[in-house]
Amino acid sequence: MLTAQILAIASIFLSSSGVVKEAIEDIRKKKITASILMLIAAVASFFILHGQEGATALLLYAIAERLEEITTDKSRNAIKELLELAPDEALLKTENGYKNVPSKEVKIGETIGIKPGMKVPLDGNIVKGSSYFDESAITGESVPVFKKEGDEILAASLNSDSFVDIEVIRESSNTIVAQIAESIKVAQQNKSKHEKFIERFAKYYTPIIILSSILVMSIPPLFGLRFYDWFYRGLVLLVVSCPCALTLSTPLANIASLTKMAREGILVKGNRFIEKIQDIEVFAFDKTGTLTEGNLKIFDVYAYNGANRSHIISIAASLESLSEHPIGKTIVKQAKEMKLTFQAVDNFEVIKGKGIKGKINGELFYVGSHKFIEELDYELPIDDIKEIENSGTIPILLGNKNNIVGIITIRDVLRVSAPLLIDGLKRRGYETILISGDNKNVCNSIGECLDIDYTYGEQLPDQKLQEIQNLKKKYKGVAMVGDGINDAPALALSDLGIAIGASATDITLETADIIIINDDLKKILIYIDLSKKTNKKIKQNIWTSIIVKVSFAVLTVIGLMTLWLAVGISDMGVSLLVLLNSMTILRYRFLYKEVSTEELESEAKLIICENCNTKDIIPQHHGRDMVKRGDKLICWKNILSSKELETCDEQLPLHCPYCQNKLALK
Repeated sequence: MLTAQILAIASIFLSSSGVVKEAIEDIRKKKITASILMLIAAVASFFILHGQEGATALLLYAIAERLEEITTDKSRNAIKELLELAPDEALLKTENGYKNVPSKEVKIGETIGIKPGMKVPLDGNIVKGSSYFDESAITGESVPVFKKEGDEILAASLNSDSFVDIEVIRESSNTIVAQIAESIKVAQQNKSKHEKFIERFAKYYTPIIILSSILVMSIPPLFGLRFYDWFYRGLVLLVVSCPCALTLSTPLANIASLTKMAREGILVKGNRFIEKIQDIEVFAFDKTGTLTEGNLKIFDVYAYNGANRSHIISIAASLESLSEHPIGKTIVKQAKEMKLTFQAVDNFEVIKGKGIKGKINGELFYVGSHKFIEELDYELPIDDIKEIENSGTIPILLGNKNNIVGIITIRDVLRVSAPLLIDGLKRRGYETILISGDNKNVCNSIGECLDIDYTYGEQLPDQKLQEIQNLKKKYKGVAMVGDGINDAPALALSDLGIAIGASATDITLETADIIIINDDLKKILIYIDLSKKTNKKIKQNIWTSIIVKVSFAVLTVIGLMTLWLAVGISDMGVSLLVLLNSMTILRYRFLYKEVSTEELESEAKLIICENCNTKDIIPQHHGRDMVKRGDKLICWKNILSSKELETCDEQLPLHCPYCQNKLALK
């Protein structure tokens, strides 16, 4: 027996020195921790000649602590890994060529070169060249994205094939990657209700357990029961009730979730915003820059009085080339893509708030809104104009001195991921609302296209805020999704503010609770799924810990528990179970079919009949250009089709309506 006790003591010194040191340090700090409970139980076991059990218990606890440390470090190292994604050196462009310098020394406005196969060290805009970039480390998007002059590149993106120059727009300490890492650090301090409760609970729980163990050891012997047995049970109760698993139940799941979301390009500003999803019942959306790309495009052209469609665009573009209006720029861009001739304009004039006018080859032309052209007393195609306005497109009218020549319709381009998002929200039981300052007909058109529950157009900023207030009275929780700048007040007022876009910095970081780094709206569904999964894991962890602790405490009091079993199962076993259960969050996979924008776009801008020598724009359906498949054009939503998403079977044959010759896309 003495030999066993001596070997047990040796075992403690050889295998559990870390636990002993930690316990001594906690005693110095006047903190009661699990390490102290274990050390008390192990030492006390020698006084009743159960030293070998005490040593075994302490050894198992030391193993559990080490495994916990490894697992926790693995989660927390994700922050360090994020910061290391961007290289420490940059290829700075100077008057004498390029030279390697530390990334932190490069200033905003300076130009750096990015070689093929090189990671981008700093955020910037391409000023020379074009290439494919792998942005998976920041946005989670697995398909390389083609970037050209003027496009923004994020640090840690991998250049695939061509040398490019970028102008730096953020210093190394303020890149999107650095902001993600910093946000995760802050998020861990921004604790959820679960974490706050468990911290308060553990503060009082441990002293109560020590007191309970002392009472178990001392009270029964006062009534003549055997001291040896009840002293042993008191030690076991001390170990059984150790709160390790309970204190680990929430933070590890949250760390795993924050890490996974960061890898997916989702920035969450606090653990409480993972918990908050449980209260949300409705999602409100801005339109421009959120559900749409904020990228105006010609939708259709109506020709009158003998004019042809190409001629209408050419005349309008020639006039608009002298204007700075965004709609005018859209028409000019379309004309350039169609390689139409721009004609000289004389006597150009802007009629403020209405339109423009000017002479081309001596003939006077007007371009503007319905109301502007109506003032000229033309006979207007009222039915066509009403149909255009009701469809949610913007009519731009072209007239000469005698009558109307044509109507160009303009609309914003719907995001590829918008229908997947709205469909996904509905399947998860959320209501959807569109709140926008845009024209009511435009908003209604988008709402109908996406099957949004309620649509409110022509909302001024204060009306948007009032609408959010009304929603908060009606629903338990309201989430607002916007571009993070124009919608900052609404984002701040909502229960959960979500900002969309890689430009989501400054005001957005101050206002929004969740930031989607790229423009993929499906990331909102990933955030929802991961948050719900995390909350489910936390509840599983908490209840498993409580049930096991209570059950083992009862078994201890009635004498059916040993010291080493208490550590091996109730402490070490449950702690490891909590760790493993939390880490399964990292295995989450999104189920929707991944479709890149490039699959739905082509370099072709026109439909051409070489026989008739005519050019036309590619028609749209459901808010985007139709896509060529075989000898026909189909709705882009058909490519998104899956078991979850309703398909669109709209299609057009690629045959000229005049000569039946095969049409080509160029």
